[in-house]
Formats: sequence, structure tokens, C-alpha cells
Amino acid sequence: MNVIRSIINNDNLFVYLIAIILSTLFIGYAPSSIALGVFVVVSITYGLVNKVKIKYNTTLLLLMSLYLFLASSILWTVDVKLTLKGIGRLLALFLIPLSFLCLPEFSKKKRNLVLKYFTISNFCYGVLFILSACVNYLKTKNLDVFSYHKLVTVFDLNAIYVSVFFSVSLYYLLSKKQKNVTDKIGILFFIFLLILLSSKMILAILAISLFIYFIYFNKFTNTYKVIASGALICMVIALSSKQLVTRLQEEAKFTKFNEVLKKERFDRVYLWTGTSFRLFQLRLLSEQIQEDKIILSGYGLFASRLSLKDKHEYYNTYKGFHYYNYHNQYAQILSEGGVFALILLLLILLNSIKSALRSKDFLFITFSILLIMLFITESFLWVQRGLIFSSVLLCLFNRSCKSTDVNKLPTD
Repeated sequence: MNVIRSIINNDNLFVYLIAIILSTLFIGYAPSSIALGVFVVVSITYGLVNKVKIKYNTTLLLLMSLYLFLASSILWTVDVKLTLKGIGRLLALFLIPLSFLCLPEFSKKKRNLVLKYFTISNFCYGVLFILSACVNYLKTKNLDVFSYHKLVTVFDLNAIYVSVFFSVSLYYLLSKKQKNVTDKIGILFFIFLLILLSSKMILAILAISLFIYFIYFNKFTNTYKVIASGALICMVIALSSKQLVTRLQEEAKFTKFNEVLKKERFDRVYLWTGTSFRLFQLRLLSEQIQEDKIILSGYGLFASRLSLKDKHEYYNTYKGFHYYNYHNQYAQILSEGGVFALILLLLILLNSIKSALRSKDFLFITFSILLIMLFITESFLWVQRGLIFSSVLLCLFNRSCKSTDVNKLPTD
């Protein structure tokens, strides 16, 4: 027992475990799942051995409540097999906050140590992506290998998810009061990577975050704040990759809102854009609510895909779309858990942004904004990387006690 106690009471053990969980999310499900399993077991053991008195935390309890409610949809689901699969897939949504409740609060110093290790790993991944793209360029002579999904093909990743991870590292470096040369290089490198990855939503969030940073977290005069923030936002826009500019032009040219909302039949070669596809998914959700009366209870966890597939077959869309989710976390939750599950999700996000604003912590504020906006375009929690990443950081931020070693809003 003394050996176990000495191991689990190691001062930085949980810092290392959380950093490993976050840093292995890019390299497959097994490493991060194993790290998460170890973290859960050790955290619960720590709580039992040290008889930790669980301290009430609204956000963590809401996360656990959301999982339990979604799991309870097994009672009314339209497909028991799919819902059982979902209950297993989303188990981390319950286990991660439970584990954090078994631990004492993290100091801001330890929280930032987790993010430091996470940022170092992301920097290494970024270098690897660039080197891999250089090799691909030598083979293809095509500059497109340096942008969007093609930049991260070495691990078969999604550019949007990679952008989210890199954004948090960027905001961590920006949040540091004292920045050395390495930090400044890291900031420029992550901005450069985000531009190459070309996610419209992430770049929009980046612009908002930089605006907040220069207005509220830098000791400039008001005139210089406006000039610096405006100049930096313009720089981000001006330096955006050619592929992003091309995609924006295609979105504007080929997104036909009236057709997407009213057209009765699409052929298999209909020209879709990211915006038009997401809008069409919302149209389907509206029809599902009207036809199947799912507003209160939903179809059941993971069970919306059957109706979505039928809808896409009816409208004769591109076959690959038949197996897509809503690409909108709010729509996904509403469809599968009904309005009560959606309310729980909104309460989690609202409580988190409320705590962030109260703490006046730039990093916490930008992370909360990131999740709120990201959920508009991605069913982020329905993918293992997104689920673990969001749950771990939500718990970490909401279980970090007050300190003064990060950038905070002025209190005058």
C-alpha cells in the first residue's frame, strides 16, 4: 500500500499522464486510449487511497449528466445495437470528469505544464508535417501538398482537428506573460501552420482571439491596440493559402442556398460545398423533427444515422454523404438526445465561458470560444480525438484553482 501511495502521490504524475493523453491523439486510437485508461485507474485509486473529498464542480457534473442522459436513450432508441455502440464510444465523457473529481484541484502552474508538454509535441508534429509535405512536393511538384488535408496525410488526419489542437498551443504561448525567443518562434510557427491548414472556422476564431489578445491582454495604448489587432488580422487574411482563397471563391460561387433548402432531388454529381452540405444536413434535421417527432427524446444515441441515410437516398445525393454525421454538434445532440440533451450541452458551454470570463484567463476564454464556434461546423464529440481532447481540457480548465501566472484581463 505504501508503494502504491508513493507512486500515485508523485507531484507531477497526473501532469505527465494528461500530457501523454493529449500528445498521443494524433498517432492512433490505441496509445491515447491506453494512456486514458491508466489515467482513469490511477485517478480513482488516488481518490480512494487519499480519501479525497469530492468538491462540487458544475461543469464536470454536467458532462457526466450529459453522458448518463444519452446512455439512458437505450430505453427509447430506434436501434439498440447502434446505441449500445455509442454508449461504449462516449464512455470517456463520463470517466474523464469522474477522474478529475477524484483529484485535488490543479494549480495554474501545473495546468500550464500540461499545455507546455502538449505544445512541444504539437511543434514536433508540425515540423513532421512540413517535412512530409516537402517530400511529397519533390514527388508531385504540386504545392497543394502544403495545405489543408494534404498537409497532414502522413497520419491520415483531418485538417480541422489538427487546426484545433494547434490553436490551443498557440493560445498557450500567447497567454504567457514572459515570452522568450522560443515562444515567439512557436507563435509564428503555429500561425503559419494554421494558415496552411486553411480551416475557415479556425482562422475566424484565430482572428477573434488575436483581437481579444491585443485589445485586453497587451499593455499598449488604445490606438496601438486597434492598429496592432487590425494589422495582424489583415496579415492572417493576406497570408492565407491559395487553396483557402480558392475554396472561399468556390463557396461563394457554388453555394446555392435556395436549391439546398428547397430542391427535391439532387443528382450524384451535384456540386456541393462545405457550407451547402452543412446547410442541407440542417434541412434534413428539420424534416426529421417534423416527421418523426424527435424534438423531446431524439432517435437515441448514435441512432440518427439510419434516418439520415434514408433521407440522403431519397434525395439522391452523393453516396459518400449517406454515412456522414450532421457536421454540427448541436444538431447531432438534438437529433439523438432531444432538446434536453441539447440543453445540457449548452449549459456545459455557457458555464465554461462564464467561469472563463470570471477568471479573466485568456487561455480559458479562447478555449471556450473555440469549442462554442467549432461545434457549429463539426460533430466534434462524436469522434474519439475530439471527445477526449474536449473532455480533458474542459475538466482541466474548470479544475484549475486561481493563480496569477498567466495573462489576465486588467482589473481597473
